[in-house]
Amino acid sequence: MALVFSPLLSANDKRVTIPLTLPIQQAINAPSSATTSSAPTLNSTQFTQTLEHNPQAVVSNPPQATAQPAQPAVQPKPAPPAASRANPRADDKIPPAADIASDEAIRNSKLLAKKIPLITTASIAAPRYPQGHPEAFVTQFEDYVAREIAPYVPGVAIVIVSQGQIRSLQAYGVKRAGTREKMTPDTVFRLASVSKPVAATATAILVQEGQLSWNAKVTSVLPDVKFKSTRYGEQINLRHLLSQSVGLPSHANTSVIEAGMSYAEAVRRLRLVNFVCQPGKCYAYQNITYSLAGDMVSKQYGKPFEDFVEDKLFTPLNMRSASFGLESFLASPNRASPHIASGKRWIPTHVTPNYYRIPPAAGANASIVDMSRFLMAQLGKRPDVLSPATLKQLQARVTHNSPAQNHYGTRDAVGNTAYGLGWRVFDYGRYKNFAHHGGWVKGFRSEVVFNRDLGIGMVFLTNSETRLARNVIFKFMDLHEIAQEEAKKARRTAATP
Repeated sequence: MALVFSPLLSANDKRVTIPLTLPIQQAINAPSSATTSSAPTLNSTQFTQTLEHNPQAVVSNPPQATAQPAQPAVQPKPAPPAASRANPRADDKIPPAADIASDEAIRNSKLLAKKIPLITTASIAAPRYPQGHPEAFVTQFEDYVAREIAPYVPGVAIVIVSQGQIRSLQAYGVKRAGTREKMTPDTVFRLASVSKPVAATATAILVQEGQLSWNAKVTSVLPDVKFKSTRYGEQINLRHLLSQSVGLPSHANTSVIEAGMSYAEAVRRLRLVNFVCQPGKCYAYQNITYSLAGDMVSKQYGKPFEDFVEDKLFTPLNMRSASFGLESFLASPNRASPHIASGKRWIPTHVTPNYYRIPPAAGANASIVDMSRFLMAQLGKRPDVLSPATLKQLQARVTHNSPAQNHYGTRDAVGNTAYGLGWRVFDYGRYKNFAHHGGWVKGFRSEVVFNRDLGIGMVFLTNSETRLARNVIFKFMDLHEIAQEEAKKARRTAATP
């Protein structure tokens, strides 16, 4: 099947900046349960895709001391894989593996170019909570995104949840620089590695239904998958795949995908990769072995993994714009274009297909409306789809690691870090058990963070590779903690005679 791409600017095309007015704060279109004054209207800005007023908005390789994982799934390397234990030579001869989901199988999926409806969802502006209110952080974080991020990127969308309710659902900017196509809450983005918690959550539903076990051995379900160490390979189970503890070096064979080869080829080459530890004994971030979970689900369900997620997760949660794959993304009538920095300007770029070849690791697409529903389910608001026991399994610490391995750097407030099943789990400041994942592919960034015990959460999506995304989860958590402290002080003051 031939893929048709919309014409994009090339490096030699003449680029013209078109000034246009982008409202930073959309009108309140949904009632709030809180008694508030009307939200102040921020001044609109002339959007010219310039970055000169905020140098931090320019894309760069994020340092280790960031919230965003700096992983190959979001940092493509164009060079072909070099000969090493994790990246064998391209001419190594390995027999085919029949049980691996091939590119042909993906093309035959009913979700090929899934029909995405054109949806219109109203924005929700945060209530104007006063200082000293425990939910003041909602207003403050929405204003932070509107004032400190939105003017310096092509587009961004957020959802904020507090006390288990959606308090803010906003979209700012444009879908494509140089146009007047405004971002909306229903605009579809690539999720990149945020696909991992989506895949883990869907897999948990199959476990919840008793059709698959976390202890199911990979080689029992997929007998054609081979590892260099037969002894260790036969120990790898579904839990190891989704908790990043298979025992292989980090990003084993990800470079095969980056070199344009198939997922099946990357899996076949696993038999050439040396183990660095026994399965379950060490943390190492993966894309290829993570995607084997999708093959196990497909084998047990009898349909492609993408169809399973549609049937068991997207449809029940009413994630109507969510999908997997390049074809479905291009078929979305309301989608964001990816952007990269060129000097001090954002320019549109092409959609890279490589990571769509590994759907469970990096192949999902969704709007902020879709992600708001996914977030609410993670917070326990959809027990009909995800039971409390299932959420506990997903969000529990499985593979302990360091803050640096979780890409949180040396922040003093971060502690007790681990990888759960598709989620990075950690404590922050006074509060325990935050769950987070980030994603980055060419032209897109995504961040999700929440705390089920506190009933708070946030999703951030942008069609740019902005540095400003790297600290967004910490800004959200800091504002929350400050608001709680100020609320305590306000209560003590009020109680003083």
